[in-house]
Amino acid sequence: MSIEKKKTKLKIKKGEMLILFFIFSWTLSAHTWENIGPEGGYFKEFTFHPDSSSVLYAGSDDGGGVWKSSDRGTTWSLLTPDFPNMTGWSIVIDKENPDIIYVCEMYGRYGLLKSTDGGNSWEQKTKGLNSAYEKMVSDLVIKNGDTLFISTGTIRNFTPPRPGNGVFLSYDGGENWEKAGLQGLTVRCIDKNSYGTIFAGTEDSGLWYTEDNGKNWYQHKDIGTTSTIKEIEVKDSVIVVASSEGVFLSTNDGIDFINTGLAGDLNFDINIYKISPYIEIYCSTFSGLKKYSTLTSEWESVSDTLIDNQWIIGLGSKETDIYIGLFSNSPIVKSEDGGTTWEKIPSPFATEINDIYVDPLNSDRIITCLLGTYNIGGNFNNRCIYSTEDGGISWVRKGPKAHALCLAVNPLNEKEFYLGTFSSGLFKTFDTFDNYINLIPGNKLISDVAVSNIDTNVILVSTYDLDLRTASIKRSVDGGKSFLDVSNIFANRLLFNIENNDTIYAATLNGIYISVDNGITWTPWFLEGEKILSIYYNRHTLFAGTDKGDLYMIKNKKVKNISGPWEKPIELKSIYSINNKLFIGLNGAEKDTTYQLNGGIWMSSDTGSTWIDITNSMTSTNIYGNNVITSDGIDLYVGTYGGGIFKSKGLSLGVKESINRNTEIEIMPDYTDNSSHLFRIISKIGITTIKIFNLSGQDVTLYTDIKIENQIAEIDISKLPGGTYFVFIKNNRHKTIYKKIYKQ
Repeated sequence: MSIEKKKTKLKIKKGEMLILFFIFSWTLSAHTWENIGPEGGYFKEFTFHPDSSSVLYAGSDDGGGVWKSSDRGTTWSLLTPDFPNMTGWSIVIDKENPDIIYVCEMYGRYGLLKSTDGGNSWEQKTKGLNSAYEKMVSDLVIKNGDTLFISTGTIRNFTPPRPGNGVFLSYDGGENWEKAGLQGLTVRCIDKNSYGTIFAGTEDSGLWYTEDNGKNWYQHKDIGTTSTIKEIEVKDSVIVVASSEGVFLSTNDGIDFINTGLAGDLNFDINIYKISPYIEIYCSTFSGLKKYSTLTSEWESVSDTLIDNQWIIGLGSKETDIYIGLFSNSPIVKSEDGGTTWEKIPSPFATEINDIYVDPLNSDRIITCLLGTYNIGGNFNNRCIYSTEDGGISWVRKGPKAHALCLAVNPLNEKEFYLGTFSSGLFKTFDTFDNYINLIPGNKLISDVAVSNIDTNVILVSTYDLDLRTASIKRSVDGGKSFLDVSNIFANRLLFNIENNDTIYAATLNGIYISVDNGITWTPWFLEGEKILSIYYNRHTLFAGTDKGDLYMIKNKKVKNISGPWEKPIELKSIYSINNKLFIGLNGAEKDTTYQLNGGIWMSSDTGSTWIDITNSMTSTNIYGNNVITSDGIDLYVGTYGGGIFKSKGLSLGVKESINRNTEIEIMPDYTDNSSHLFRIISKIGITTIKIFNLSGQDVTLYTDIKIENQIAEIDISKLPGGTYFVFIKNNRHKTIYKKIYKQ
């Protein structure tokens, strides 16, 4: 290939090459985080201001926080930024003094928050709740004035367990709590009738009531003594109880109940829409939204394209407005005409992220996959891909309806992705999920996908057959058209060695496995007995994170624990490195809540010798996903469990310039023309390494065409957008330079 010389912006003085060294470094100044979306999440609770139909509060499950809207859901503000990973399981407003608001956090982190200024500030009120289980506050009712009751617990036999410990009572507005009966039971919800009788709904023990502030409790005669009560709703003398045995209705303050139907369904949330001239009730079930009317004494399905085949976890209404939270990481759905028509409305940023891709050629282009929906027992899936072309200003929901676990891009084609899901198999797209195909169908869990940088037709997939209960690593050499099982191990993560693609690592529940023949055979390697959740390779070094929060460095076949001072045990789910900085992400979500764990982001500038916690202003700190820390070279992008994506502000890449004279490597900085964008590197001895970085320090080598023949290299940068780039060159004498080049 011939290259003609032209006049350029770079100058050669007296036969010597003027070489610029560009040293990349991170600076940390007034570092904060900005939430860039995507919108939506799991909205469990909607509570309305007693004096205004325009003001409502939304509580997000799984760490999304408590939000307020003053314009009927058009705009939202987060009320709990000082309480990271806050869950608004139940929100109760004092009708006599609406500035007093209580928020129940049933995961045991905060227990109960109280605000006396309409949500502008909060105080934790847990004195007398002496264990993490007792701090699992699931609901609250104001009997009168400062006399309050709370229920504790949601599910006893769960991982992690959330058993609670009965009912507690406060006579001083939550300042002090004392046991008020049903200790040892899991009490999911609590409310009162117009006479002050307290009703408590339990798991597996039916509905209980007390008329003497908890001194004596009685099981209600009309509801099964082994039923699970999911929700209690009261409006005047009407009481509705959603249970495993059906939805029960009382029109006389709970003295008598009748079973209206839906026995055996989930009946997760209930809402009394109106009580006059006849009663209308909405209920969330596995089979969709149901509506009951005393006019017909029947339940009917509510159908709309936005809610069909969706499991609803939150219901709330006032006047003709009805708000719905979907179990699919979705924006809030609203009806303004009593349920006749529905629309999505702007929603808080409370999504749960499982993977992030930031385009190295255009940082405004971001692709992320959501946890989506758990589709065991129902078909309430929603699309699991969100994408933005403007850096998060607007997002588009697309892709297959699934619960997404991992995302992998073809390094040479920024529109070709592989998507691993829970129980829906493996998908592939050639156009960023406008269209897609199912490569591995069926009830398969795909925990990770790895694409070779050298030959992108080589794909490795970690699978688990949920029907057969068998694990395997599958290998394809034709871009996913066909797969061959190469191992029966289950890998949380798969990773190609970027310096030698024949070497591949697998993070397993029993240490790290290795393949040295491009994924054909596998053998145990290091850290046997450890549950490895994350791995990352950089500069001849493999990093591995465990379920206990340990970080290991493996270099020259030696293992070293380089863990920082973060709290343990905690999951170390994500590892990322750029420009000599090492970042790790910690996850405390869905773990044993007795630990009251919060996750975070930590940074090391010296390969783990010292660490800095850079989490600071993140309102959601659990880093739960598969690969949710990345960078555009200027800022970090972090996907969270309940807070969407956070982008760092103030954590920036600086470029320092110094001068060095080097005559061993000559760069021909001339272009032939604007269409070819070719230039040549000549070294007096052989060239070993060439890397191309954009102005922000991100490696874009894979988007160039480099041909090296011993002492001469030719580089085609025609695929790169116009701008300034740096060429990193290393020769056989280990001489290293950075050279600035331009593309017009």
